[in-house]
Amino acid sequence: MTSPLPLLVFNPSHDEALAAGYPYYYPSTVARRLALRWAALPALWHDGPAWVWLPDGAEQPDAAPWCSGVQFVRTRQLTPRFWQTQVQRIDCWGWDLLLRQQLLKAGAPVSLLPDDASLSHISRLSSRESTPWLLRRMLDDARLASLPLVGESVLVHSVSEFEAILQQWGGAVVKSLWSCSGRGVFRVGAQPTASDSGRVARLLCQQGAVELEPVQQGILDFGLEFVCQPARGVRYLGASLFETGRSGAWGGNVVAPQHVIVDRITRAMPGHGVWLGSVVEALTDALEDLLGSAYSGCLGVDLLVCRTPEGAALLPCVEMNLRRTMGHVALKLAERLECMEGLPPELRELWCPCPV
Repeated sequence: MTSPLPLLVFNPSHDEALAAGYPYYYPSTVARRLALRWAALPALWHDGPAWVWLPDGAEQPDAAPWCSGVQFVRTRQLTPRFWQTQVQRIDCWGWDLLLRQQLLKAGAPVSLLPDDASLSHISRLSSRESTPWLLRRMLDDARLASLPLVGESVLVHSVSEFEAILQQWGGAVVKSLWSCSGRGVFRVGAQPTASDSGRVARLLCQQGAVELEPVQQGILDFGLEFVCQPARGVRYLGASLFETGRSGAWGGNVVAPQHVIVDRITRAMPGHGVWLGSVVEALTDALEDLLGSAYSGCLGVDLLVCRTPEGAALLPCVEMNLRRTMGHVALKLAERLECMEGLPPELRELWCPCPV
């Protein structure tokens, strides 16, 4: 009998499931389509032997170097004996009530699943309510005093507050407390339309607040990727580069050696030397204070180099993603660049060339 292995699960409905806060939530068409199209993605983020759960309807990849070491398993194969003898732990994109319910339905033992308190912590910390605290902590960190920093983040709880901030700032980026890959993020001018105010009113009714940020002119989007383990604290894994559309929607991650990524990020703010290390140190300490022992797993923080009248400046926290990110996967794939050419088209489309 073989030794138990991790069971890997890609659940792209994670962020919208957090917003729903309901174990029987039915994922959106987009999330269901991505769950089928990118079901084999966990094979890229894991080192060593593992099981990858393929949902019904997902195509099983042909054997290839990029997925060597993993075995694909269908729902019908998740028998009580399989759970008892073949599964060591569950490693997913992100934990939420919906995924736990799906796994329970598939026969997973409770011992492999997070309890209500853990899921409640994840949901609370995943909210964009964490952003104002984390941003302020970074802006006030003495280690970053020599860097040009920008950024402001405000939570509003009424349409009148929303409209007052727009008047003050001359417009804003509006973000729902829970959303995914740019969805739930939109720009509004100084004079909101009836549609804008109605959309904000619905979000306030559903989630209790929205986050507002001033509009920034971006030069470079990047992320810093971490893993949090209560016994070991927050550990930095590496930096990632990604593209976004005008609406803020994610448009693909760069796969390249880490020294190439770091050089590209550092050069976006000329004249400041090797500044990224100080940002990583400050952010690591802030995350440890924010998360404590309430979270175990991967997380990433998005940052932005902005264009200002005085030159390039750093927005040191756009948002925190309390889950695995495409940046984490890009870091793993960069260690196996020889596999890039062999990826099937549905996975190759996730990555973009490194900017010069």
